[in-house]
Amino acid sequence: MNNLHLVMNDFRHPSRVLKQVDSVSALTDVGHVYVGSLCGDDQATDEVISKKASIKRFYLRTRWLPKGPLVQVAKYLEFTMRVFLFYRFKDISLVNVHHFALLPLGYLMKLSCGAKLIYDAHELETEQEGILGIRKKFAKILERIFIKKADHVFVVSESIADWYQENYAIIRPTVVMNAPRFIMVKRNNYFREHFSLRPDQKIALYQGGLSPGRGIEEIVAAFSDRTDDSVVIIFMGYGSLEDQIISEANRSGNIYFHPAVSPNELLKYTGSADFGMCLIQNTCKSYFYCMPNKLFEYLMTGLPVLVSNMKEMGEFVEKYEVGHVLKDFGVSAINRAVDEILAADLALFQKNARIASMEHSWELQEAKMIADYQILLSKIN
Repeated sequence: MNNLHLVMNDFRHPSRVLKQVDSVSALTDVGHVYVGSLCGDDQATDEVISKKASIKRFYLRTRWLPKGPLVQVAKYLEFTMRVFLFYRFKDISLVNVHHFALLPLGYLMKLSCGAKLIYDAHELETEQEGILGIRKKFAKILERIFIKKADHVFVVSESIADWYQENYAIIRPTVVMNAPRFIMVKRNNYFREHFSLRPDQKIALYQGGLSPGRGIEEIVAAFSDRTDDSVVIIFMGYGSLEDQIISEANRSGNIYFHPAVSPNELLKYTGSADFGMCLIQNTCKSYFYCMPNKLFEYLMTGLPVLVSNMKEMGEFVEKYEVGHVLKDFGVSAINRAVDEILAADLALFQKNARIASMEHSWELQEAKMIADYQILLSKIN
């Protein structure tokens, strides 16, 4: 019996999917774990993850067509048909779709292969930033229809599980948080050495997607407004705001940029900062209910955190006493919060961060996921 994971991107930094692939590969009942994704210009179409797992990236012929709604439909249909034709005879018993738009393809695989369908919602999918108007209405209709065709649903936070249960009248999804495996990360001086920072300078870190809605512009404005370099901010990641951050870094003495790194190496870099920042803005329900992986990555390395007042994140940080919750998004409020977190008992924050990360590590998330997998596997003829 084989497992197929389907994603709607080019699979460059897929930490959650890779952890799942690794966990499922360890099951003796699973022969091979396949990943089907899009293909970027600089990527190989075929890649081996392990002895039991591999990636197939599909290079679309329609990708060069001009942008527009009809072209997007054409790209979607090409991807759907190529994936279906490639995997339909590979003894697929479990199909995981990692985006609501792939639910119809997952259902098609379920019908043709006799497979069980798993929907892994990485966010509150139809309540994301940028999904508006007719597109949002269509997305909700599609998800409402096909989520009931799924044999199981995974989500990333308790509030999102509640939302799906209440809005679609389904069995409450299993919450599998996007946390790293528990490891003891040694503190190091990588960032200080790489950027030639003084020992007395404190390092704030933002790691992850560099895109609007994540408080990045506000963080840049706050650090630009500071009159000294006793604390610096390092942005590490990639996205649409990357060029803007690099430009600000060239002008400022306390703003720095570092390219994204491999998920396997990430925590080594994280462990060279002093505290982490996760200022996601309340621009949509998906953000309000989120529990982003960067939060757990910070905590795993013992970093205190400064987070925005989103429901899940705020309650978590206050419950475990691992940092500060920002109540206001202004420049002065961010700088006050930065000063407060540095003036607090960092040793206590660090101790609590270790406890919180241990209690929410991937090993515990994996156990819940595998238990549901085994139930599904037992129902396959």
